[in-house]
Amino acid sequence: MISTPEFGPGMLGPAARPDDQALWDPAHQAMDPSLRRELQDRRVRHLVERVLRTPVPLFAAKLAEAGVTAADDVKGVDDLARIPATVKQDLRDSEAEAPPWGRYRFTDPRHAVRLGTSTGTTGQPTITVWTRKDIWIEYESGARNWWRMGHRPGQVITHAHPAYLYGGGTMLQQCYEYFGMLSVWVPPPDTDELAEQAVRFWTRVRPDHPFMGFATGRFVEVATKLGISLEEAGLTGLKAPIGFGLGRGGMPLMTAGAECYSFVGGPCGVSPGAHLHEDWAVVQAVDPSTGLEVPDGEWGNLTVTTLDRDNGLLRYDLEEACAILRSPCPCGETSARGLWGGRFKDLLSCQGTRFQLAEVEGVLRGVEPMREPSLEYQILRPDGGGGDLVVRVEVASADPAVREGARVAAVAGLSETLGVRAEVQILDRDTIPRAGYKATRVVDPGSI
Repeated sequence: MISTPEFGPGMLGPAARPDDQALWDPAHQAMDPSLRRELQDRRVRHLVERVLRTPVPLFAAKLAEAGVTAADDVKGVDDLARIPATVKQDLRDSEAEAPPWGRYRFTDPRHAVRLGTSTGTTGQPTITVWTRKDIWIEYESGARNWWRMGHRPGQVITHAHPAYLYGGGTMLQQCYEYFGMLSVWVPPPDTDELAEQAVRFWTRVRPDHPFMGFATGRFVEVATKLGISLEEAGLTGLKAPIGFGLGRGGMPLMTAGAECYSFVGGPCGVSPGAHLHEDWAVVQAVDPSTGLEVPDGEWGNLTVTTLDRDNGLLRYDLEEACAILRSPCPCGETSARGLWGGRFKDLLSCQGTRFQLAEVEGVLRGVEPMREPSLEYQILRPDGGGGDLVVRVEVASADPAVREGARVAAVAGLSETLGVRAEVQILDRDTIPRAGYKATRVVDPGSI
């Protein structure tokens, strides 16, 4: 039986809240941690019972491997450590063996109302399906995030996420609509013409909150070329993509991927990390060699068990780094907080040091001539040896002194932050190819 959540007035959205209310859903966000743990335990037991009763072959095999043959064998969160993790390749393999849906669905996909795929940047895209309840959980989770950030129904927001088979854009757009904001959805700026179309429209309908993520720099660059100020286009609130400029401390854990949990948490701005929506997920930092959680504050594999959904995931290891923080937060939320440390497969290795692309970008963004009007750079993929890290960066200024000063500052910053020697090459503007969504920042030396 597919359950249908109860929406607010008119069945089109949530009930209104006072603008000065501290939290979107205080009953769950400020819940006593011991009561939240009891809720998690009940929902974990229910998830295991559904795996065995439905059955869900992929996860049933994982339970059998752990010696779990009855729902009573799992009492709650503490028993999750017994169950082998599932990774993205397991989902791909399952879909290949039993196309197109695989053997890891809890409900018949024809009972779902939305379909999306992963980007497929690292392999065959997997298919995600959402029922109305699954979508409602994402909408409510996103609403908690927007409320924390100071957004309110009745405001105007804009974004430029891709759509169609890629499910992220549609989820974001309709989450904004559910929350009650007027969302101006513009195309990803794959060309200067598309970017110009968006920028000129923003001079007519100015957003209160611009959020373009990876495409932020492209819009700024085109606006500058057109002579349109950020203030004129309502883009004065623009920020770099979340996490840049944070050095080596990680960034707030806000998503666990659309196939798992799009809006798993959000930052409050008071304490580090993002408050996790633990009533709808068990989020763990796990040592993959033991399957056990690492101590709080240490890096482990981001492993998520979704709760109370029509389509769930059990011990899903995203193969990304995360750290969990449980110290009390003055903001009033009582959930654990998560930090995201990047994808392990995206780690770069040079001169015996391993680091993330975002760490390099954080250094470059701190050099003013390199970020004006937008930061455009490439890294030549290091071979893991002792050679210099080669970074190519555009600088708009033609002044030799400015260009050399920027180069020296970047070399020094990379040495101080990462502990590596770097060769920084200064390029003219428009040398590096542009992208509408995710730019290719790490390239093979032979491709230049």
